[in-house]
This record gives sequence, C-alpha cells and structure tokens, in this order.
Amino acid sequence: MTLNFTGYIEGYYGRLFDWRDRNRLLGGVAAAGMTSYFYAPKEDVCHRQFWRQPYDKAWQAEFAQFAATAAAKNIHLIAGIAPGLDFDFASLDASMDQKNDFTILVAKARQFLANGASMIALLMDDIAADFEARSGSFTNEGRAHAALANRLGSAIDAPIIIVPRIYADSLITPDDAQSLTYLEQLAGHLDQQHKVVYCGDDIVAPRPFGDAGGHLDPASIIIWDNFYANDYCPRRLFLGPWRSANMSHIMLNPTGMIETDLLLLGLMLGARDQAGRGSEAGKVYWREVMQKSAVPDAFFDIAAYFDAPHGFAAEFAMPSAKTALAALDVLLWRWKSPLQREWYPHLMGLKQDILLSNGELSLERIEKTQMAPLAHQLRGFAAKGKSSEN
Repeated sequence: MTLNFTGYIEGYYGRLFDWRDRNRLLGGVAAAGMTSYFYAPKEDVCHRQFWRQPYDKAWQAEFAQFAATAAAKNIHLIAGIAPGLDFDFASLDASMDQKNDFTILVAKARQFLANGASMIALLMDDIAADFEARSGSFTNEGRAHAALANRLGSAIDAPIIIVPRIYADSLITPDDAQSLTYLEQLAGHLDQQHKVVYCGDDIVAPRPFGDAGGHLDPASIIIWDNFYANDYCPRRLFLGPWRSANMSHIMLNPTGMIETDLLLLGLMLGARDQAGRGSEAGKVYWREVMQKSAVPDAFFDIAAYFDAPHGFAAEFAMPSAKTALAALDVLLWRWKSPLQREWYPHLMGLKQDILLSNGELSLERIEKTQMAPLAHQLRGFAAKGKSSEN
C-alpha cells in the first residue's frame, strides 16, 4: 500500500461532530495537503459501546454523502469499528452461516465499504483486562487480535488498520514483558498487508514510534498523534507549535472543537513546511498561522500556558502574572469570534488559576468558581494558613 497516511482522526472522548462540521474538516485536510480522515469517535454509540447495533438508513445516507465529498477531494476515508469492549472470540471458530460477533463485525465493515469508506479500521484499544472471559480457543490476546484482523481482512478482501490494546510503550506491563508478549504475538501473526496504529513512548508521545515494544515493523506503523488532544485533561488546551512534523505516516487526534481543529490543521501544514529549519523558524510560522486566524497579539503573551502537554520541552517563556492578566483582559472581553468562544472556558480558567496562585481569589469566589472537592481542599488550606498566623 503506497498511501501516505496523514490527516485527521475523529477519535476522542467527549465530543461528537455533526456532518456539517465533518465536511468543513475535509476542507481543512485538503487545504493542508493531507490524505486521510479517520472516523472513530468514541461518543458514537454504534462505533464502540453498542458496536453490534447497525447504523440506521438516515445515518448511512449522511455517511455516504460524506464519503463522496471526501473522494471528490482525494481524501481517503477510514471507517473505524471498535468491538474490543466485549467481542466474543469464540465466534471466530463458528460458522459464517450463523449470526455471531464475527459475522456482525463483517456485515458492519461491508456496510461501511458499500457506503463509500476507503478502508476499515479495527479498534481494540482502551479495553478491560478481561480477555480470558471471551477468549474462545485462543490462549494469547495478541494472537487473537491478529487473527481477528486477518479474518476480517480476508472476509472483506481488503487490508485493514488495527489499533491494538497496547498502543504505546507506557501501556506495556510486567505481565506483557513475560514470555511471548502481546505485541510480539500480534506482530508475529498479523498479515503483512495490514497496518498497525501506535502512539509512541507514551499515549501523548514525546517520541513517536517509541520502542513499539521492540516488535512492530516501523514501516507498518501509522502514528496516532495526541499532541493537541485534551479529552484526558479538558480544563487544559494545547495550541503551541506542532512537534512531530517529520513523520510520514502520522494522523492527528485533536480537540473536537471545529474552529480550533481547523486552526490546528493549518499549524500542521506550517510545521511540515518548516520541518528541519529549527525551533525559531517553526515559532515564526506558528505565529503567522495564528495571526491569519485573527488571534490577537495578546495571546502571544500567554502562549506558554497553552504550549504543549506534559513531557515536551517548553517553546515559550512564562510571563509575569501582571502581563498574563492584562492579556487575558483583552482575550476574554475584547476579542469576539467563533474561535474565542471555544477558548473562553480555558481563558477564564487560566485567569482564575493565576488569581488563585497569587492569593487574590476570595473564598467566596473559590466557592463560586471551583468544583466542590477542590473548593473544599482550598478552604482547608486557607484555614490552616490562618491558624499558623495565630
């Protein structure tokens, strides 16, 4: 397969686009010169939680139109199915003539292809360690997942993409390090035409690819990049220069906020253009992209707060509290745009955090603005402080 997998993953928790926004994203992917859109939203119940449930006719019609739009823009549409929560592997030993988990999975994959999907992805990520309860004749989970991918690929007569249970080095446990590991079994039994999704050394990975458990062939890997994702920390927002520009097979799983994600696709394009030219050149281009999106200059004063996730080197110096609060006054009250409305909760949360850090947020304001567990903890700190003063 010669396709260069770059583009957008709709694969986060907590948000679900409508078709209008998905079509806007196709425009963003095309404008960024990327090749692919990966449909795998965790909040689509027919994708994951109730994966056996077929999509209704109206949804299929919308998807078919979306697929046609993607094809017209030369964008490869990957349709994900996530049966890993409760797939019964005994169904792989059953007849294809009877309805079971495998035949349901095959029917769903064929329906996606009939509705215009270019490729099927099998997602086995973020699942409980209960394989033995559903293992059928398999004694190793990695081998079972490879067998499922191979059988699915054969049934639909096409290569597929698999997101394995272990999709980052940090998910490898001591149990996985013993004997034949999950990734060793997966890689050893997966047919060569299939691709494997991996994040790197961590789920939000400073080192894309990581060690890949020492078993996966780098040529078979598509990087699932969570650099801008914030579903695991929804009070935070990451908007700094993209750090993974020199990867050939890399797709971005970002925020699920349409205006923000269109901006991030633009940042990715700029980062790829500037790859290898150094950090300062990258920051200059990043600033230009932000300005083209009408982000006020005041934002650059607080860019350090929105730069990068944990584990990444900082690109910006931290401002003084006075400078940050002045910038936030502009961004909260004098900047009006669809992008600002998406960022407003994060800007307001930052202002409250700075005031709290400076001891300038009264107990009443703490009660009003913070969730009860944190407010309770902060009241306790304040009480201890007063007690020590006495």
